[in-house]
Amino acid sequence: MKFQQIIPLTISLATSVSLVAGQNFCSNVYHSGQSVTEYYNKVGSIGGINYELWADSGSNSATFYSDGSFTCSFRNAKDYLCRTGLSFDSTKKHNQIGHMYADFKIIKKNISNVDYSFVGVYGWTRNPLIEYYIVDNWLSPYRPGDWVGNKKRGDFVIDGAVYTVYENSRYGPSIDGDTQFKQYFSIRQTPRDCGTIDITAHFQQWEKLGMMMGNLHEAKILGEAGSNGYGTSGTADFPYAKVYIGSGNNGANYAAYSNNNNNNYNNYNNNYNNNNNNNNNNNNGWNSWNNWNPWNNWNNNNYNNNWHNWW
Repeated sequence: MKFQQIIPLTISLATSVSLVAGQNFCSNVYHSGQSVTEYYNKVGSIGGINYELWADSGSNSATFYSDGSFTCSFRNAKDYLCRTGLSFDSTKKHNQIGHMYADFKIIKKNISNVDYSFVGVYGWTRNPLIEYYIVDNWLSPYRPGDWVGNKKRGDFVIDGAVYTVYENSRYGPSIDGDTQFKQYFSIRQTPRDCGTIDITAHFQQWEKLGMMMGNLHEAKILGEAGSNGYGTSGTADFPYAKVYIGSGNNGANYAAYSNNNNNNYNNYNNNYNNNNNNNNNNNNGWNSWNNWNPWNNWNNNNYNNNWHNWW
């Protein structure tokens, strides 16, 4: 659970984008477009799509493509994540933005020593401050369990599949600094390597349970893996990954950023990366949430000390 801050950005809808119209992205799909490969912790943007690579150790990389796809490669990392998708300006509820979907396909290669993992959709809201996960797969040999939340809300059929819903309250690092916030989880009972996640359907189910959502800050496809031991290694390849607003399972009405906002984002990104270079030797910034999870014996004391110096 790595936290990033994005300066407010206004999105626009590119209604003419349908990159795989008539194509089944679960069978024949490949990376396309421009690409950038990152080897160190980085927040960036390509083709109007935000991305992030973060790891606390090891020899790692991630390649991000302008079509939204990406490849996560990690070696001897205690915790590693990469994600790509959309950011919002935290002024609108999800029902004001539109019906949101995520299409993804994951290919797992040479995965080893993974003790916990989340693959799916990740994001934040403000007012109230919520961190949320929709978990459709995992790189670990077992499904994330009851340890993810202090309140198990039950099993529910959401968009045709059974998910277990959890709620958690905690104090720690967030997009708004160290503060109190809640966490929502939907964890699929049976993992899948490819499919369409109806993001809005999960939001609606949570709100039926009284788990209210705030103003949307981001919605991204996430690959995260961690190890309690000597580090996790492998590759999680996402040859298809899109978060969009519109009709599900076709990639149409794909949401992209206005080009007028790119300069502001790049200025933010340069400041972030300059700060990050000064902190590469600090294994901090991420793990204060470990006081509620089962792998909190590693790096718990070192993580929190200077996280906010990054910003």
